Amino acid sequence: MKLQVAMDVLTTEEALTLAKQVAEHVDIIELGTPLVKNAGLSAVTAVKEAHPDKVVFADLKTMDAGELEANLAFTAGADLVSVLGSADDSTIAGAVKAARAHQKGVVVDLIGVEDKVTRAQEVRQLGAKFVEFHAGLDEQAKPGYDLSVLLTAGERARVPFSVAGGVNLSTIASVQRAGADVAVAGGSIYGAENPAEAARQLKEAII
Repeated sequence: MKLQVAMDVLTTEEALTLAKQVAEHVDIIELGTPLVKNAGLSAVTAVKEAHPDKVVFADLKTMDAGELEANLAFTAGADLVSVLGSADDSTIAGAVKAARAHQKGVVVDLIGVEDKVTRAQEVRQLGAKFVEFHAGLDEQAKPGYDLSVLLTAGERARVPFSVAGGVNLSTIASVQRAGADVAVAGGSIYGAENPAEAARQLKEAII
């Protein structure tokens, strides 16, 4: 299982600082949606230039104009881009078309999708590299949130998948047991007193 850091910071400078701290312990460096919106795709270019050996993920959460937006991100240096699972099939197909042209990949994010299992299977058929079973920060803050719902859906879907939404040192073993290809850790890394140490511990917890 690979480890992905979700950098939910707001500036290119902060992103470069965090990426430098954790790069040796992670496989995928994700520029979170607020970062891309605030700093622009130049942040993607800066991170890729600083870490050419890492997979750089631009979390665009594209909902429309899939081919156009994916092309922009891939041209900026992204290796992966995200499209929302609630988008039209044509939007996902357009992003996949761009990915194939650049020899890159599309991740379909199932945030807000009710029937995650069915949609995961559908978007995999459309060409998604993997599917992200994702609970956003707002959902995680609601009473009763439980990561196991995502893990169960991921197991049932039987497609390559990542999990995002409460991955930390106490849950990463269960993410791996569920068969996830990628564990996405955000706050448990960037919110730690020592992000490098937090990333190292998560990486070492992966068997």
